[in-house]
Amino acid sequence: MMRRFLLLLMLCISGSATASRAIGPLEIRVTAGANPYVTELLALALSYQPRPVTFKPIVGIPTQSRALRLLGKPSGIDVFWSVTSKAREQQALAVRIPLVKGLLGYRVLFIAASRAADFVDIKHWGQLQPLLFGLRHDWPDRAVFERNGLQVVAFHDTEKAMTMLSNKRLDVVPLDILAANDFPSRTDIMVQPSLLISYPSAVYLFVDKANIQLRDLLQAGLEQAIADGCFEQLFRRHFADQLTQLDLAGRTHLRLPNPTLSAETPLSRSELWYQPGTYNDNNNTQNNIKDEHSSAVAPRTHCLSGNRQTGTN
Repeated sequence: MMRRFLLLLMLCISGSATASRAIGPLEIRVTAGANPYVTELLALALSYQPRPVTFKPIVGIPTQSRALRLLGKPSGIDVFWSVTSKAREQQALAVRIPLVKGLLGYRVLFIAASRAADFVDIKHWGQLQPLLFGLRHDWPDRAVFERNGLQVVAFHDTEKAMTMLSNKRLDVVPLDILAANDFPSRTDIMVQPSLLISYPSAVYLFVDKANIQLRDLLQAGLEQAIADGCFEQLFRRHFADQLTQLDLAGRTHLRLPNPTLSAETPLSRSELWYQPGTYNDNNNTQNNIKDEHSSAVAPRTHCLSGNRQTGTN
């Protein structure tokens, strides 16, 4: 039933796009230097409609707030991706599929290497309240920490924040787990090895409020990629090895509520979220699960990048 519904939806959207625009490449403007996983997922989502897709990178967009303001503008971009919040969903149309399955809500603790002993006995999030946290000024996650009663200093440059850690002007910089290996040359800081701050968090695609057609096209494409397994295949290709190395299930989880999420967040759809140590049809990246389900999934030929109708200007 779901597959039939998605097929009908894609046919309706494709027919509408064909009727309203001249046949030709669908050009999508995106921020230059974007994460390869997100651009590949964007290409995957748009590959289910019949038109070839061309991505046009736009330079000179240094902050998330500026990217939001430029959505749909003549000199701006068509699609932006970011951690969501109620405020951002009021500013732009959200495609409510978490692109990295909630991974950015899992935060490792960067600390000064000289202070490792100070964190050994922390077992619950209430013990974090005396600490001074550094979070980037334009991250929605900053509000999660502040509204949970934690002390936060906003920074603009992550490298400088690491120096503030080393100089003991900050106690913790909680970065998402995908950034755990971003500072290999620094010996004055370290990732605390046993703790993990976690809270529900979603990275969404956003489009201009007037561009309902593009939002629906992206939503339908991502739903189709989830249904046929291509979404999960791409996710594993980019993140499975790193998730296994981090062993999130073996860490002490300091769980925070996230009051910045909207009521429309699809928390009840388990297939959309990564859960450390848990197996479901869309979540078996944990190589240490020893059963018949934990083997690698054979690549689906229709998911391979060579079959995508996309390009870059």
